[in-house]
Amino acid sequence: MAVLLMIVSYFYNLPVINYSVQGDNELRLFDVAGLLVLFILYNNWPLISFYIRSKAYLKHMHTFILWCAFTLIFTLLFSLFKGRPLWFIKSVLYYYHMVVFFYTGALVAMYLRDRSKYNLVASIVLILAILEAVLVFLQHYGFVPFLWNAVYKEAYGGFLSGTLGPNKIVLGMTMFISLVYAIGLFMQKQLKVNKILIITCMVTSLSVIGISGSRTTYLALIVFSCYIFIMRTRKFLALSVVLSLAVIIAFFLNLELIETITTTIENRVINKVSAPTFIPGEDANVDVGQLYEDLGAGRDRLVVMYLNYIAKNPYVIPIGIGVNNRLLVTSSAHNIYLSLINEVGLVGLFIYIKWLTSFLYVKFGKVSGLKNVLSGLVFAMIVTLYFGEHLYLYRSVFTILGYFILITVLLIAPRYYFNNAKPK
Repeated sequence: MAVLLMIVSYFYNLPVINYSVQGDNELRLFDVAGLLVLFILYNNWPLISFYIRSKAYLKHMHTFILWCAFTLIFTLLFSLFKGRPLWFIKSVLYYYHMVVFFYTGALVAMYLRDRSKYNLVASIVLILAILEAVLVFLQHYGFVPFLWNAVYKEAYGGFLSGTLGPNKIVLGMTMFISLVYAIGLFMQKQLKVNKILIITCMVTSLSVIGISGSRTTYLALIVFSCYIFIMRTRKFLALSVVLSLAVIIAFFLNLELIETITTTIENRVINKVSAPTFIPGEDANVDVGQLYEDLGAGRDRLVVMYLNYIAKNPYVIPIGIGVNNRLLVTSSAHNIYLSLINEVGLVGLFIYIKWLTSFLYVKFGKVSGLKNVLSGLVFAMIVTLYFGEHLYLYRSVFTILGYFILITVLLIAPRYYFNNAKPK
């Protein structure tokens, strides 16, 4: 029940409890379900701890969580010194989210050692992703209104995101990760998950990515597609045929969705580029710096600001000034690498990178298709995290980190099912 509630909460970010400490505050489903996860953790810590230590991709993330807990001491000191004690309380809540997201992933990994349970969990995830996509479609067609309160409506311009956080990257990345998982199931024939669910999830997720307008997600999709094309060319072509048929059918039916996707990409990408056209062969060098400035939504200026800030305050570099501590620099860098240097230092950044790259070394044996998909997902995250902090604990990205951990576990678990010898 705890795991099921947490998985549902990754798609249902709307508040379930309202309270007032600093303005209008909210608790979400993962805040409540997380308490059940911690209760399970408390009652079974020796077994869970042993399991975490036995898996590198869990062990490194656990080390990062412990390091972040240590740096919360600095966050507390800065909060008191700046006269903002509520900042520390908010930081502890964000840290709590990261903790329960991680331990949920560990519990799912243990739960899925039983092969008979895999199809059920996979089907639940696919159905939730499809339902979320359908809800977004209904909103765009005017059947369902904006579901968040007036504060969010003003802050995010009434962006239609279903029950996901109304930040473009929340919708985009959630659907991208869903697409990646569906592709993994599509490419690995040994997994007998319902094919209709898989294909429906791929088509709907890809469509929502199109209308999300998240440029970071577009980049993630490009990186992932290039990797899969190189590593699994035949499978990639077969996948392209399936998705192309869906596009052709949509055009044949004259669906308004196609026009929505086209308009969104034009407004969010093509019209933002200062020099979108060039003539091949005639000095067609791409100005990457200008492209970053055009599409980065001010991220280039944030990066320069952070570099100047770090240069003037080198004491933050070794161990940071505390997780979620932006009291000296006022905002995040929209770049995970710079944000981590400021908050948890080079030590924390090293542990974080070690965790993220540990997925590349997991041995899969006969289920190599899942390994390629997982590696493609990781490379997409490594690149796009230069432009965001979507695999971290900031409130604006809600449950992306938890969903990423869940999907990596779902991609890794089947390696036990089809190999005679247990992989390391």
